[in-house]
Amino acid sequence: MAPERPNTERQSNCRDDATDTEIDPDWVWRRLHRRSARIERREVEEALSKLEACGDLTDEQRRTVRQLGDSLAWRLTLAPELALKRSSRDEQTTVCTVARLFDLSPEIRFDSDCE
Repeated sequence: MAPERPNTERQSNCRDDATDTEIDPDWVWRRLHRRSARIERREVEEALSKLEACGDLTDEQRRTVRQLGDSLAWRLTLAPELALKRSSRDEQTTVCTVARLFDLSPEIRFDSDCE
């Protein structure tokens, strides 16, 4: 596990006007989106590879697998993304919950502001 960064450093997930423990909802949304896209690509490629090892796939079958991956990623992240977009600057509970649930920022100390 990476060592925890000192609390005195400005962390990349904070706005300029944020306190050291405040998490920017837009930053968490971007991390969630990137992570889900990365997982989707990896899992779709693995599924296609396994299916192709069993026999030839048509272009339509490949497209179907890719659409399934896209649909699953979208549906799994829709609720947390909407919650982040609706959260106000002062509402850190939602932001912290999403960040914690998806393990988006291990360098963030989750203290009493997030509970």
